[in-house]
Amino acid sequence: MSDASIMRPGRQAPEYVTSPDMAAFTIGQIVIALLADGGEVSLETVRKQLIRVSMGHCRTLDARVSAEMALGALDYIKSRLLANKLRICPNC
Repeated sequence: MSDASIMRPGRQAPEYVTSPDMAAFTIGQIVIALLADGGEVSLETVRKQLIRVSMGHCRTLDARVSAEMALGALDYIKSRLLANKLRICPNC
């Protein structure tokens, strides 16, 4: 599944779930779930799990991570990666 099909224009997280603290909590819940399942933890696996949750396809995290929280965490990851790229390589 591609990011383009997941992050359609008009589908954005509410402002209250896009804070750094909420993103950290959400990402932490995803990491804990991945570790509990004996899975690999990487940026890509976290992103894939957040995408699944944002689409409502993840049964184990339904009570702890909502689709809106997953979207907020994805937005935060995207913005941080862009900020880091611009800081490290401003002309790239």
